[in-house]
Order: sequence, then structure tokens, then C-alpha cells
Amino acid sequence: MSAYFVTAIGTDIGKTYVSAQMLKAWRGAGKKVAAVKTLMSGFGEADLPASDAGQLLQAMGQAVTPRAVSKICLHRFEAPLAPNVAMREAGMVQDYAAILAFTRKALSAASPGDKVLVEGAGGVMSPVTDQRLHIDFMEDLSLPVILVAASYLGAVSHTLTAIAAIRARGLDLAALVASQPHPGAQDPHHLLREVGLFDPVPAAAVPYNAAAGTLCDMLDAR
Repeated sequence: MSAYFVTAIGTDIGKTYVSAQMLKAWRGAGKKVAAVKTLMSGFGEADLPASDAGQLLQAMGQAVTPRAVSKICLHRFEAPLAPNVAMREAGMVQDYAAILAFTRKALSAASPGDKVLVEGAGGVMSPVTDQRLHIDFMEDLSLPVILVAASYLGAVSHTLTAIAAIRARGLDLAALVASQPHPGAQDPHHLLREVGLFDPVPAAAVPYNAAAGTLCDMLDAR
């Protein structure tokens, strides 16, 4: 099994877009794929096909049903809030151990040779609970990290800061991916060139509606 944690420099950067493109590329190459979206907010039950988990299921070639979503997503909230805030407002116990156990169980269900993605919620330092951040979650899972970024004013600073935070925890940064999740987004190659001036991290771009085969090949060659 080759598993990766997909995080980002912020929210609405294109994590799900990149993850879905990777799953499709691996499937197209004849590989078995799986994905986990442990925590999800901003989608109601009627919106499941368009939700992050729904897009991942479709990229895996699976039907989007409430049961299928529940298999890859432990908690989902309609309000577009950080997981800890959503749980707090819903009166839920913020059980980090259960969140970690759910994710580990999903990973353990994968077979040798599978390609598995664990997609976070929000960015590198986004809270999971009132006591844990996503970078804690990544450290506890100890998976290679795929950092997704997108071009906008300030993105170079945000990307370099995220890279520094990931490395400070001793995590394996497998790749920086510049995304273009919609046609109006800026050219992703520009961001990679600018970041590369200061940190030559392994990187790839996933332009709008483009296959992620190059990125998948790069990861497979590690």
C-alpha cells in the first residue's frame, strides 16, 4: 500500500480536485485506489454528490450514497465551519482518538499495491479538535504529505510557511502540487517557479481539467 496525506496551504485551494485527479490517473493505470475524508463540512445530505467525499467516491468509480460517504467520512457537517467549531456547535464530544482510529482502520483495510489518499479538512494548521491541529493528525498518521497550493497574492509566503511547518514536525513532504481547480484560477506553473527560487521541493502542477499522471508517476518513482 502507498498512502499519502493530502493537505493544503489554506481552504478552497483544490485538495479535492487534485485528489480526485490522482485517483482517476491511478485507476486509469490499472491500480486499485481508495480515499478517506475523515472530516467534512459545508455540505448537506442533498449535496453529497458535490461534496468532497462525493467527488472522491466518484473518482474511485463508486456510487455516491449516504452509506458510501459514511464509510470514508466519520463526521460530516452542513455548516461551513472548521471541524472543531462544527462539533462544538453541534454539542458533540470532540473525540480525537476516535477520529484517528477511524482513519487508521480505513488505511488498514487497503491491500498491498493499493494507492490510498487521506484528505484533510482545511489547511496544515487547521484545527481538528480544540486540542489538536491537522499537523498533529498528520504526525500521528505518519504518512508522506502532499501539499496542495494555488496561485494568488500571498501564496508564495503561505506555501513556504506550510513547507517549513511540515518539515519542523519531521514529516516526509512527498510533493508540492500547484492546482488550478477552476478555469478562472491563475496558471499553477507560476507559483511553482516562484516557490522553487527559495525551496526546490519536488513539485508538479495540475492545471484545470488536466490529468494528474505526471504527479502520480513522480510519486510512484519515489
